[in-house]
Amino acid sequence: MKILLFLLLISCTQKYETYHVIDKQNFKKDNYEAPITKKQLASGEKSLSEYCEGQILFSSNAKVSTDRALSHLVDRACPKNRYLLNSKVTELWWTTIVYSRSCIELETYCPRN
Repeated sequence: MKILLFLLLISCTQKYETYHVIDKQNFKKDNYEAPITKKQLASGEKSLSEYCEGQILFSSNAKVSTDRALSHLVDRACPKNRYLLNSKVTELWWTTIVYSRSCIELETYCPRN
């Protein structure tokens, strides 16, 4: 009975999106278009970054904050390269009656030079 009550008080959502190539200068999550590169790119070093934001009741909007943070994560990944390869964006959002938490994770590969 306690487990059932706990499940009624918490909700969780997880979403994955993959991008074969990201042009860091023109990346828009909601309006993604795969860039056309002049040369063939090969995957190199893996990069992993994450950002989380919490909110109590209606004090802020954690989901909006993590959506904004994605562009910063993309900009900071592979600082010497313009493109990111084989990227996976994972969004995790969970909520209880009084507290919500939203996290976003970017797993990507830098192109080999």
